[in-house]
Amino acid sequence: MNKKLNLYYFGDIGDYDKSNPDYICNKPHVSEILYILALNNPFALEKKQISEQLNINEEYLDEIINNLKNIEAITVKGNTFKLNFPVFLEKDIPLLDRYFSSAGKPIGDIVINCLPLIAPLLKELSSYGHFTNERLLYHIICDSIFDGTAFDFFIQKDLFTESKPQPGNRNYMIFAYEDSDIVETHSNLILCSSNNYSGNKYTFNSFGDSNGTRKDMYRFFRKLITAIEPATEFKELNMAYINILEEKNKELVDLCGDLIIAAKDTVISYKNLSPKEKVLIDFLIELEYLSVDEQNSDIYCLTPIFNCNDLQIIDQISNIILDNIADAVTDLIDKFNEAISDFTPIRHGISIKEISIELWHQIFGFTNEYLSKVLLKIHFIEKDKVVI
Repeated sequence: MNKKLNLYYFGDIGDYDKSNPDYICNKPHVSEILYILALNNPFALEKKQISEQLNINEEYLDEIINNLKNIEAITVKGNTFKLNFPVFLEKDIPLLDRYFSSAGKPIGDIVINCLPLIAPLLKELSSYGHFTNERLLYHIICDSIFDGTAFDFFIQKDLFTESKPQPGNRNYMIFAYEDSDIVETHSNLILCSSNNYSGNKYTFNSFGDSNGTRKDMYRFFRKLITAIEPATEFKELNMAYINILEEKNKELVDLCGDLIIAAKDTVISYKNLSPKEKVLIDFLIELEYLSVDEQNSDIYCLTPIFNCNDLQIIDQISNIILDNIADAVTDLIDKFNEAISDFTPIRHGISIKEISIELWHQIFGFTNEYLSKVLLKIHFIEKDKVVI
């Protein structure tokens, strides 16, 4: 079996179409081609060499290369190629381990020391009292701050690159890791994966690691769409239907959001709902956003909800935490950057500031693992969702 990459996307990858990196990179052999390019130096391999290594015809390889070029994932020079995004291979892991696998405790201890300042703000949240403080802190610190507000904060500190506009009116970055059990400790097995699916009024968010199957709105719709794309031999028709479906899914998100808000604010009995509402409630029950009391048929909300006022409070909490950890994070990344001459992303000419975004994922992923054991002490896999 050929070695390959696991790809991750940070930012807005847009609709599932020919400008969507997930659409392009999920096609057969793409991740294997990208792995070969990562393993070699920029512009070192010609098309024929790649075709022979993977035993694929050059016509299909041309299609893949053009698709990758069109989304600016690679640069083409003659018959040779260069990656335009950070890739982390198994050989890079000892260096990542040396600097980041033990980073969780010192950063996490700083966060814990901030709790006396955070506690009064927590009481102002609309979901306070409906869920444990640990549950709220998980969503706020591990996700909303570390995988949210921190990026703008460190951009202002000149540690990270700013947003990266992409073809098709998108704004995202690609990161990739070699598909390997060793590498998984720095990719799929740490708490740094935030998934969002948005309508016009609500965003359904879940947060955890990337390992296994997570039952959330984003992954559910994504799996359905990727299954539809090759469903018939009429590829353009499939894609046209996907475009319709994505618009309908956004409408569905808003209808679901309205029902969840209603379940939080009022007493709703399942038996009094219309047939259409019951279908939506059943969907949300299966996704574990809602539950129904078996005795009285009342519907209960299982997920925290953050409204506009809550987001302002979260910003205050964010300022406290990020101001306190900024020096430690900057020092850690600066020391790492002094030792990366043979680091795969550096060989491919990726900027330090772009690499640092993924290094931050390493830092806060291991910090979240530490906090989950020492402070939060909740089972994240079952309680990973929030509605914003």
